[in-house]
Amino acid sequence: MGEIPEHQRLYFVKNLRGIIYLSRGVSSEKELEWLKRKFRYRELGVSETLKLNLKWKKLLTLPKAVENPVLDSLLQASSFVCPLIILKEESLKDFENAVVAALKTKEKLGDKDLKFNLRLVNYAITDFYTKSIELALQSDLDGRKRLAKKDLRRFWRIPEDADGKVLVAYIDPLLVKGDLQRPIYMSLVPSLVLDLS
Repeated sequence: MGEIPEHQRLYFVKNLRGIIYLSRGVSSEKELEWLKRKFRYRELGVSETLKLNLKWKKLLTLPKAVENPVLDSLLQASSFVCPLIILKEESLKDFENAVVAALKTKEKLGDKDLKFNLRLVNYAITDFYTKSIELALQSDLDGRKRLAKKDLRRFWRIPEDADGKVLVAYIDPLLVKGDLQRPIYMSLVPSLVLDLS
């Protein structure tokens, strides 16, 4: 992340509302349109590794830290203290082995509830950021998993259903790459799966 000047990085930490991720080949026009409508005044980021050429003023393409789009998106979210917004449940499969806690539901959320839960995943990373990194530095992966499972309680308003779709997932970047060098890359990353199909 050396390419981003410190003052700009601090601005992003304060103002980015999420990092968008989608798998190659996944059609997500509806989800992107929804985000564009709902985030007219707030910025979202996307890793340059995804090569999204969208004409959208509030979508910032962030210089990559690593070549792998899955890992880079997680590192961006951790370093800018914001959640991942995963477009389509199909895209979540790219993080399969790194999901340490998840909430499934059959509930169809309206605009207001989706926005509210996006705000909740934003609060989540802020609330456990320091603790999550401390546990990473102690190599306590089980402690991180417990932290994520406990934090899922903030989504108590959503009826859980094991046969439903994943709405919220906590992803551990250390399970994607175990030897992350910088603490700012080590936070657990709460994610909202935006799937409007």
